[in-house]
Amino acid sequence: METYVQLIVLGLLHGGIYALAAFGLSIVFGVSGVLNLAHGEFLMLGGMGVFALRSLLGGNPFVLALLVLPAAFVAGYVFELGLIRPIAARDERSRVASAVLVTLGAALFIEDATAFVLRLSGTDYDVSVPYTLPSLFVGDIVISYLRLLVLVLITLLTLALGYYLKVTYTGMALRATTQNRRGALLTGVDTGRLSSITFGIGAVLAAAAGAFEVVLASVDPSLGLPVTLKYLCIIVLGGLGSLMGALVGGAILGLTEQFVGFYSPAWGQTAAFFILVVVLLVRPRGLFGTY
Repeated sequence: METYVQLIVLGLLHGGIYALAAFGLSIVFGVSGVLNLAHGEFLMLGGMGVFALRSLLGGNPFVLALLVLPAAFVAGYVFELGLIRPIAARDERSRVASAVLVTLGAALFIEDATAFVLRLSGTDYDVSVPYTLPSLFVGDIVISYLRLLVLVLITLLTLALGYYLKVTYTGMALRATTQNRRGALLTGVDTGRLSSITFGIGAVLAAAAGAFEVVLASVDPSLGLPVTLKYLCIIVLGGLGSLMGALVGGAILGLTEQFVGFYSPAWGQTAAFFILVVVLLVRPRGLFGTY
């Protein structure tokens, strides 16, 4: 029983980290119509940023993450202005194809540039930030307070994001554009500016996930593209633009990886993708998508 509880906690934790960044990718695609294959690089850079600040300044990594997140927003905003805005006016087919090539190229450039900087500084490619807290003992079950803290922070960030989307003008415009881009344009929504803001928000969510990842495990320059594929699975599984869908999709992916990987490590990720295929056969728009 204690093993299953540990697997559930680990699955929900990783699922929450996945969902946090995956929803950022979901709203970016919903608002801009662009599939950002460099989205996972912001997770990697967020983790690297916390690692760099910890090495220079010391201190609590969760406090240092508060310094990384504003920089992530600016990076996402500039990323959209410099790479996505120039192709936004193209027809849909050309825009989608161009965006895939541009963001894939950007992802590879960021990965190589980060690896080069690490090599120059003499730092290992696989970096982590050591941080420990006591553990909670419930009978024979041991639960790390650090993992519980991360779960609480993910929950708070999710609630804050949901509140922002519901009560602010930008949040409501973002939701409306995700549901009907053409209708938003007809009502006067500045979709160009909104797209830049959305890329900034997406980068913040990914960087926050990276800050959690570097504390709980580790990050390396090649992490971006593999996690982007997981995010794509989550948003397709849960439904485009749905915060609840991202949370449920992330939980399903995290739990599946943990339980299947416990019995057969080689099949952990494969089983998660199998569940995705099954769900799409039954409900093509995802669990929380609308027909």
